[in-house]
Amino acid sequence: MAAPAAKRRVNVVWFKCTDLRTHDHAPLRAAHRAGLPVLHLYVFDPFWHAGRTRICGFPKTGAIRTRFQLESIADLSQRLAAEGHTLCMRSNISTAQCFEELCDDFVVNAVFAFQEICSEELRIERQVRKVLRSRRQGALELFWGFELYHRDDLNFDPLRPRGAFNSYTAFRKRVEEGSRVRSSMQEAPVFRKGSGDTSARWSRADVALPTVRQAMGATYDADCDPGDVKDARAELKWIGGETAALARLKEYLWDDDSLALDYVGATMTMDTAKSCMRDK
Repeated sequence: MAAPAAKRRVNVVWFKCTDLRTHDHAPLRAAHRAGLPVLHLYVFDPFWHAGRTRICGFPKTGAIRTRFQLESIADLSQRLAAEGHTLCMRSNISTAQCFEELCDDFVVNAVFAFQEICSEELRIERQVRKVLRSRRQGALELFWGFELYHRDDLNFDPLRPRGAFNSYTAFRKRVEEGSRVRSSMQEAPVFRKGSGDTSARWSRADVALPTVRQAMGATYDADCDPGDVKDARAELKWIGGETAALARLKEYLWDDDSLALDYVGATMTMDTAKSCMRDK
């Protein structure tokens, strides 16, 4: 009887709905610099569609937001594929269970992800860390990636009580006078070119991206899904994905110069006569 094949050792980049990009992505960069094959993972956790919010009872994720996320995931998948890598997607499974199965099939050297800040996200984060520890796998390596100013670059302890600043102005001046904005990873992402030695595929991964109806499951309501039709009240039809985001950023900042026309000075005064918005 042949001996079972040895599990492959991999680093995992755990993508979530808030970081579906390849530029300025510290976990992605770190994983590709670590020297092992990289498995890029996204989990369609039913938790984000089941039930409603605790306050006001809104759907956790409606059809419009789901469609935007699916567009973003499709774009991320295409960007990874252009570098020879695969986005491994799992649906209809909890994030913790997905990592259980991942540990069944691979030796997980480390999981790279952005750190969360809200209660439900933190709970899932703890569940993943618990799975990795119980299965004696590598650590969950977390990176901070939310604010313009990185929390490690502040010139004060951000864990101090909010009462340390009597006003937002005092807080703003303290930050501006003694902190710096660190350089972003704006250059092209550093990938290890996808090959059999650098890229990991997962046999359990979904073959295709789910539809909005499939992603939402029982919570899908056709009456609340406008499809691809642009609402007449909307200024733009927003398309999900890094490609569309970079194009919109270029258009807004450079092609139309909208930042200079619409924003600069607008928040510096409550007097509309002195605001740059007065010509609108």
